[in-house]
Amino acid sequence: MDLEEAEEFRERCTQCAAVSWGLTDEGKYYCTSCHNVTERSKEVISTEAIPNTKIQAINRGLKRKRKLEKGWDWYVCEGFQHILYQQAEALKTLGVGPELKNEVLHNFWKRYLQKSKQAYCKNPVYTSRRKATVLEDNSSHSEWDSEPELLSDFSCFSFVESGTESQPDVHTRKPFPINKASQSETASVCSGSLDGVEYSLRKQKGVVKMTMPRTLAFCSLSLLWRRETITLSDLLRFVEEDHIPYINAFQHFPEEMKLYGRDKGIFAIESWPDYEDIYKKMIEVATFLDLPRFPDITEDCYLHPDILCMKYLMEVNLPDEMHSFTCQVVKMAGIGEVDFLTFDPVAKMAKTVKYDVQAVAVIVIVLKLLFLLDDNLEWSLSTIAEKHNEENKEDKPWFDFRKWYQVMKKSFDEKKQKWEEARAKYVLSSSLRFTYLFSSLLLYI
Repeated sequence: MDLEEAEEFRERCTQCAAVSWGLTDEGKYYCTSCHNVTERSKEVISTEAIPNTKIQAINRGLKRKRKLEKGWDWYVCEGFQHILYQQAEALKTLGVGPELKNEVLHNFWKRYLQKSKQAYCKNPVYTSRRKATVLEDNSSHSEWDSEPELLSDFSCFSFVESGTESQPDVHTRKPFPINKASQSETASVCSGSLDGVEYSLRKQKGVVKMTMPRTLAFCSLSLLWRRETITLSDLLRFVEEDHIPYINAFQHFPEEMKLYGRDKGIFAIESWPDYEDIYKKMIEVATFLDLPRFPDITEDCYLHPDILCMKYLMEVNLPDEMHSFTCQVVKMAGIGEVDFLTFDPVAKMAKTVKYDVQAVAVIVIVLKLLFLLDDNLEWSLSTIAEKHNEENKEDKPWFDFRKWYQVMKKSFDEKKQKWEEARAKYVLSSSLRFTYLFSSLLLYI
């Protein structure tokens, strides 16, 4: 009955472009294909004198709810796409420009889908399994800040700032909307996604399989491309401080994206990211995507060792005068040259510089040159500095290594204790969740 009442509303659904409308209990139009509810409503005559009308409306609502219990038809790569979007939004909140999400990370992800033959190619591996209707107009549905739709977008891919473009398809096709509640397809009984089981077993040679750690590799590569002021160590720190979704990131999925079974093994992560592991995955992903040479790291770039050394000297309260020595070490070692610092994935030996680790290493070398750091000279020099400062209180004080060490060690120990307590709470909560799940399973045995 509600379908007959809504026949007069002939506009296309903004979500799936279908023209098939029903009425909700509040009188608003909803799409029977994707269940998108519009702001438009139908003016109805009051039915207070007809008691059966309310009963029928409630029954219709219950039926629609049962249809939605299955949720959307979605693929694993769409889940990773949603996580990448959430991570990009988190970086934007932390001060990164919107260009990172809209221009760089978006294009990296599109190139990954193309290289792995999941979209943006002539014969995507998934679109043949999903029923969809070709749009009659030329409107684009490739905005990844809406619902996951990249699997169906065949628009041409181009790099921002790189000056290179990927090869477009032979025939440009119109985008396909996602059929979010297809009645002809059902998710696997072992997973909420359509390909959860297949994905967990897939071992395709030459294809980099998407994982949660690789989402951070994508983010780190995007930050490097934009030459942002966030290093890999900063990125991992933000993850551990829960500023960037990673642990249990699947909890941010839309309610309609049902996730269970094999999906948990793909998206649930129970260990913190490791610096070396993410670093290796950055090179692995960049090589697989066949990315061009990244923008040059010049002397005025934040990632240049001269600038990073100054930043770290200030953070650990070391004398500003040490910066001139770090600059000399950088120049003598040749680690400040553009060709050395700039990441080039297509080079014979593809490798990127650990910019933060390199800057800290330069500072340690300077400390070694000044104080030897043999657990003897630094303390004897500290005694001399302490006596000088006592005798010449009006002059500029000399740097006291012992005093600096004691202050920094206390601060470091406090931070480390808080960090360990935070980790212990997470491990405890995870173990409690496991105990609860395990006890629940025992009830069915």
